[in-house]
Amino acid sequence: MGLADLEKGLVLEMVLTPTEKDDADLFISNLYQQYKTLTEKAGITQDQIAGIGIGVPGFVHQDGSVDSTFGFLPFMDRHYHLKEELELKFSLPCHVDNDARVVALGEALFGKGKGFTRVLVLTLGTGLGIGLIVNGKFETKLPYAHLGGHITIATSKIKCYCGKYGCMEALVSGTGLIDSAVRAGLGQKESDFPLSVEAIFEAEQNGYKPAVDIVADFLDYLKTGISNFVSLYAPDIIIIGGGVSKGMTPYMEKLSQLNYLNPFPNYTVDLALSELDEQSGILGSAALFI
Repeated sequence: MGLADLEKGLVLEMVLTPTEKDDADLFISNLYQQYKTLTEKAGITQDQIAGIGIGVPGFVHQDGSVDSTFGFLPFMDRHYHLKEELELKFSLPCHVDNDARVVALGEALFGKGKGFTRVLVLTLGTGLGIGLIVNGKFETKLPYAHLGGHITIATSKIKCYCGKYGCMEALVSGTGLIDSAVRAGLGQKESDFPLSVEAIFEAEQNGYKPAVDIVADFLDYLKTGISNFVSLYAPDIIIIGGGVSKGMTPYMEKLSQLNYLNPFPNYTVDLALSELDEQSGILGSAALFI
């Protein structure tokens, strides 16, 4: 959660806390307590707040209700009226959209996507979120493509939480990387490094063979997915964010040298890592009020 000043394009204050995933009442209550902490820390009163923007991992309808979070927030899986609940608790206007879409909006308006017409953002975290911004706005009013991370990119026995096999999300997310390390037998001996995305990238850079193989597969899967997204969306820039992106600097030159199937003559696409990190989602959620 963050306090954003859209005129300056800045996050003034920010707090990071675990998300309550099971109890709807506790979820709303926790958000309210974080909000009080944040505004008190910043010395801001409620009459100075324009409203609350929020991104959630699911399909968001025009009335601000949420469906289909695939079990990440079980109480939101069946038409949960999030906008209504928040406005009742906070006594403030609220706008709701898909979490990956608001991250993309933040990147397009205030981050590496600023100045580009077609901005595609891939958020590689626990899963894979995608968001496309065209001329500073969502391409569609509703998040019809929010499951784009579940495109099949490999003939694979690896099952995604969605039930499919070979999903991009299951192969390039942070969860996917760690699962690959587990399948390779890492983390089973005392001499092994702790299993985390950062540790896997570090081990690869140090030449540790199992990690080298894991990262090579990860990059191949990511290249395939990026190539498909280029064919689908013809973005001017692709920005990679999320927790996984923090260890990807050594691999960006290789990813940028791909020969894509150009959607039209003289097509070019830039590839960049996010510099906003968690702030992109905060700024994008706030920008729902623009």
